[in-house]
This record gives sequence, structure tokens and C-alpha cells, in this order.
Amino acid sequence: MSTFTLAGLLRLRTVQQRQAQERLSRAQIAANQAEARERRARAALSDQADSAADVRTLAAIAASRAAARASLADLAVLTGTSTEELELARREHAEAKRAARGLEKLEESFRDRERHEQVRREQSAIDEIATNRWMAPGQREGAA
Repeated sequence: MSTFTLAGLLRLRTVQQRQAQERLSRAQIAANQAEARERRARAALSDQADSAADVRTLAAIAASRAAARASLADLAVLTGTSTEELELARREHAEAKRAARGLEKLEESFRDRERHEQVRREQSAIDEIATNRWMAPGQREGAA
């Protein structure tokens, strides 16, 4: 049997697919973590007590809320960036998977043709043996 001429490229595409899967996994984890941080920050902001005894306490609460909102805005940007990176990783993984699958189909087709050719050669050899055995007794009668 001969070797699949694109085997090296198939191995490369398989490695690329695996790397894309790893990047997708890391991007998914990062996106999940960013979303969780944003949820925790929103929950913390909504759970803050609003009771102010004097003006200074009220000013401190207002400053705290402003800082929390700024932090929340930063977390929202981080979540958005993580989501964009996740979508990019998904597209890259899909492309790597598609490229590898195309080569896998070519290899499968190649293997099928190889098996078919092997069976054809075996059948040809069997036919040759059967023909020789069938002709051997007839040749003996003609020679006698």
C-alpha cells in the first residue's frame, strides 16, 4: 500500500485544530470569568446600604458608588473584549476544523481506493490460480 501524500499536511492541520481548540477553551474560560466578575460587581453595587447619617457619609456613599460604577464600566469593557475574543476563537476553531476535515475526507477516499485496489489485485490473483487449475487437467488430456 502506498502512503497518503498529504499525510504531513493532515498532521499539521490536526495540530492546528488542537491549538485552536485550546485557544477556544481558554477564551471561554476568560469570558466566563469576566462575566462572573461583572455579575459580582453588579450585585455588590446593588447591595450597598443607602442610609446616610450625615453629609460626609452621604458624600462617601456617593464617591463609593461612582467608583463602583467606573469599575463596573471597566468590567463591562473587559467582558465585551472577552466575548469578542471568544467569537474570534470560535471562528478560528471552525476554520481549523474545516481545513482538517477536508484533508481527512481526502485521506479516507484515498484509503478506500487503496483497499479497492488491494481487493482487485487479490481477486485477479485468485482468478489466475483458478484458471491455471482448470486448464491443467484439460492440457493433460490433450497431451495424452
